[in-house]
Amino acid sequence: MAVTTGLARDEEDATAEAMAQAARARRARGPGRPRFDDVWAWVCVAVSTVVVLAGLVRSAPAVGHALGAPGGAAARTVLVASGLLLWAAQAALCVRLGPVLLGTAEITWLLPLPGDRGRLLRPRLTRAVVVATLAGLLTGTLAAALALLLEGRPRFAVLPVALGAHLALAWIAVAVGTLIEVRPALAGRARALGTGSAVIGCAIVFTGPAVPSVTPLAALCGPGGWAAWATAGAAQGAPLAWSVALGALLLCAAVVLRAAFGAAAAIPTAELLQRGRTSRRAAQGATLLDLRALTLVLQSAGRRRGRLRMPRSRWAVIVWRDAVVLLRHPGRLAASLVALSAGAAATHLLARWLSESPHGPVGPLRSTAAGLILAVPLYLAAVALAEPAYQDTDRPRRALLLPFPPGVLAVGHLAVPVLLLWAAAAAAWSVAHLPGTPARDLTAYATALLLAGPSLVGSTLVGAYRGAPRYDLLALSLDWYAAVPFVLWRLAPALAAGFVVAPWLWHTVSAAPGASDGSAVLWLAARSAAVLAWSAHRVGRQARDLS
Repeated sequence: MAVTTGLARDEEDATAEAMAQAARARRARGPGRPRFDDVWAWVCVAVSTVVVLAGLVRSAPAVGHALGAPGGAAARTVLVASGLLLWAAQAALCVRLGPVLLGTAEITWLLPLPGDRGRLLRPRLTRAVVVATLAGLLTGTLAAALALLLEGRPRFAVLPVALGAHLALAWIAVAVGTLIEVRPALAGRARALGTGSAVIGCAIVFTGPAVPSVTPLAALCGPGGWAAWATAGAAQGAPLAWSVALGALLLCAAVVLRAAFGAAAAIPTAELLQRGRTSRRAAQGATLLDLRALTLVLQSAGRRRGRLRMPRSRWAVIVWRDAVVLLRHPGRLAASLVALSAGAAATHLLARWLSESPHGPVGPLRSTAAGLILAVPLYLAAVALAEPAYQDTDRPRRALLLPFPPGVLAVGHLAVPVLLLWAAAAAAWSVAHLPGTPARDLTAYATALLLAGPSLVGSTLVGAYRGAPRYDLLALSLDWYAAVPFVLWRLAPALAAGFVVAPWLWHTVSAAPGASDGSAVLWLAARSAAVLAWSAHRVGRQARDLS
């Protein structure tokens, strides 16, 4: 026993000496103390953020009252759906990118030493908890503002409850990510639970207002639902509801954090190396504004295997390849489902506000902006479903042996995403016939998916085949308009999609009940056909240039 204790003490001393030496080397090579300019910049950012968030919380009840906030069951449904989606996003981020991260030099030099790994890894977990605390304060404040906006009453006791709930939610996400780092075999189950949480969150957007008993059941499906239920209970003056939900969250956070700190020393070196590379690539992609590089990094951290039987028909190979890609990346299907659900919910809420709240005439500038905002979820859903085209442009050698010209293969990527959007249109049309659902808004959304689906996918293919980001469009000037060409190049596919569906969506939310939609449908079909023809021609040319 004495020998074991002595060996443990020697290992701790060796670890402490190595960490002290690394700290001295870092101070000798690094810039030393933070400069005053850096500190002042961070202080200004923090103060500005606090001021903006305080203004949001303070003005949310008045804005909600002016907009005719629904309150009650509808508010609970929106909060629970947003909480489940937030939990899915936090869990996916922690599972793929961390949270315990080390530099390559520390992994290759410090970890192999005969010392205490926990003494090196636990401070990194503490740092991750601190970062999660800041993120929890931000999301908690935004959740409180959303709750006050939906209720339309100045009940500011919701703020501390929302902050506490979202702090616990962020801590749970960090702890779950750490435990998955310790046991990577659990990553598949965690992703499945996150996907299930996102699907439930999307489902209750439509079923919650019609069947109010579904929302409490959905709130039980994970910590995100508990946090949302606590926030909703505080906003609606139900102390029993928010106290039970908040207590369960804090207890769960304490348990999983204790387990995470206890198991941090057992994180495998291979996992630390992989997650370190993933986090560095993600930071590079975010710095260079290369969203595709960032997407590839996240996909590489959660790759799956999927198989489909290869068809005998030569022309069915393109459809088969695209279906296999989406089968191996189910997160893209989940992302498209989330985007479509959010777009349908936003369309219904705006239509309800325009029909029930008194307001003056809406000018062309505001109507255009509202239509473009409503078109964003549709475009994002099409982008998520166009993953097979992005795979071909990321690795052109995938298509070298296929017996198709580059232009034919590129245009062939329209088939699977369009079929999936049409399936979503059929689902929306079916839900519209259920009692208690917003039939008019869902039917109009299904019409947009049916008629504009091909042009939406075509515009996303233009973005997929346009090549690397054109940084040469950024002029060497400090004026704000120097970035306009680059921004227009980046947003060109999205603007084409907005040109197709924005007028139709604005007509849907602003037209009086019972108004004729014949001419608007014809214009939607005409715009969709024009953009589809343009995108097919341009994608074929871009594919030939890239080959």
